[in-house]
Amino acid sequence: MTRHSTTARRAARVAAMAACALLLAACTGHKKDATQSAARVDGTEITVHQIKYRLQRERSVRPEQQDEASRKILEQLIDEQLIVERAEKVKMDLEPAAQQALDAARREVLARAYVEQAALSVPSPTEAAMHAYYDDNPPLFAQRRIYTLQEYLAQVPEDKVAALRALVDAGKPTTEVEAWLKAQNAPFRGQETTHPAEQIPFASLKALAGVQDGHGLVVSSGNQVHVTYVTTSTQAPVAFERAKPAIGQFLAVEARRKVTESNIAALRTSAVIEYAAPYQALAASGPALATTHDIEATQIQAASGTRVSLPAQNISSGVQVTLPATQTSSVQVSLPTTQGVRVSLPATPASSVEVRLPAQTPPDASKK
Repeated sequence: MTRHSTTARRAARVAAMAACALLLAACTGHKKDATQSAARVDGTEITVHQIKYRLQRERSVRPEQQDEASRKILEQLIDEQLIVERAEKVKMDLEPAAQQALDAARREVLARAYVEQAALSVPSPTEAAMHAYYDDNPPLFAQRRIYTLQEYLAQVPEDKVAALRALVDAGKPTTEVEAWLKAQNAPFRGQETTHPAEQIPFASLKALAGVQDGHGLVVSSGNQVHVTYVTTSTQAPVAFERAKPAIGQFLAVEARRKVTESNIAALRTSAVIEYAAPYQALAASGPALATTHDIEATQIQAASGTRVSLPAQNISSGVQVTLPATQTSSVQVSLPTTQGVRVSLPATPASSVEVRLPAQTPPDASKK
């Protein structure tokens, strides 16, 4: 790294720090706050309101630690105010890097505030909903186990994967699996771990819940193979009352996530979004948001006529469908009364394309 690039990086970091401090000043201003003053720095007030706001963001602070935490926050605010004054004096707020950081911070603050405000309208999960989640997921609760797993990650020729799966399905021990992998000259590595049910990815847990001790399962993708044996397991059920707080928190987060996705999808539907030339291909190649639900390629067949039916509204708040880039004689897409649906037509022309829009207009996001 050259001295010039190092200096440039340092300048960018300083500009970003100053921009954050300037944003703080922009939010709080130099005007007298209606709340009680905690200190003055060259005539500018630092208020109790500012301290309380910072304190609320410190979720790990216990009640008996609040006085000490408040003192530290006040000192931090004094330091920040001194930095703001110096940055403004040297016109740092006019530097391009600082202005970009200010703009980015403002956008992030406003977007987060909007999302949090919308989430306030989400009701808390009901007792019935929490009971239903408990009953629907016995591997996590009523039939919860602590698993000791022996796992193997291996590269196996695709035409040999079926033989490996048959070996594992027949209940052969791990020693025979290792011997088989060595005989095939298949590179592999193994490890033994112990995990409670809640630490295992949910999709994997559903599969492991049906595996008895001493047995295993095989998951493969091409020549990449993952073999998992349940060496031993211990029953450790959790009663509903004990699991209730965690279930309530999970359901609340999920409900807020769905509301956020729905709001964003509605906003995108009603907005006019135009991509510049370099980004058009990127926009068409994948979902615009990480929260949209993709229709898997296996559900779209490149036949002489392609028909795509999207899921109902209650299971889709944002959907993107990319049709196959093949010469099709006809394409028909039926859109449900849902929000945030994008359809990318094939790169090659089809002889006919029919898109059926729902009769209902997209709901206003402000009503969410």
